[in-house]
Amino acid sequence: MPVWGDEISPRMVLVIDDLGPNLLQGQAVLELPGPLTYAVLPFTPHAERLADLAAERGKEIILHAPMANMANLALGPGGLYPHLSEQEFKQVLNSNLDSLPQARGLNNHMGSLLTQQEQPMRWVMEVARERNLFYIDSRTTAETQAASIAREEHIPVLERKVFLDHQVTADYVEQQFLHAIELAQMEGAVVVIGHPYPVTVAYLQQGLPLLDELGIQLVSASAFLMQEAELERLDRYQQLEEQTTGSLPVLHLAPE
Repeated sequence: MPVWGDEISPRMVLVIDDLGPNLLQGQAVLELPGPLTYAVLPFTPHAERLADLAAERGKEIILHAPMANMANLALGPGGLYPHLSEQEFKQVLNSNLDSLPQARGLNNHMGSLLTQQEQPMRWVMEVARERNLFYIDSRTTAETQAASIAREEHIPVLERKVFLDHQVTADYVEQQFLHAIELAQMEGAVVVIGHPYPVTVAYLQQGLPLLDELGIQLVSASAFLMQEAELERLDRYQQLEEQTTGSLPVLHLAPE
């Protein structure tokens, strides 16, 4: 880590999944303050309207790509399955992305089956590269290969550390949000995923201002990745400068 990395305050990336099926819940969660990232399910009844509304408000949109799961739960339109050929798979994924032109990246909706499989995830990353997108691994299974394959394919990637509302109660959401704050303070950054449940929205309306008080910076996924890329660039520059300085010959002036 470069010396100037110490100047960066702890950061939180907060992603809200599952926008699209419910208009009122989607509108409510878009009212939350700050640079949140919103994951929109393709071809759902209100996907386009909510994506347009988010863009008008300067909010970041990503595709919430439906991926096959271990429980065989229905994915709805735009589902990505392991039985698809490469052409079919990429056609579905590109169609999903075409429906949400505001998308800066994508993450997986469900996906406990697909994200374990190397070949389909390489196809995901090939499409991401072609479209200059980042990927967020929601980590719906501990066996996911998504993030490691993204790194192999040089795709900017983040990994979810905390689910806010796996249990949809105010106490649980508060517990998880405070846990996320602790992780940000200890590790320097944390990626959190929540959903547009009324209980989650109600808590975040009160909880998000706490981040400023604690010196934690709320950033969009793309802003975080740009910060990381800049830090890496500065780190390489510093290392190169140190190597160059260290390799310069020491000149000894001969006495006259």
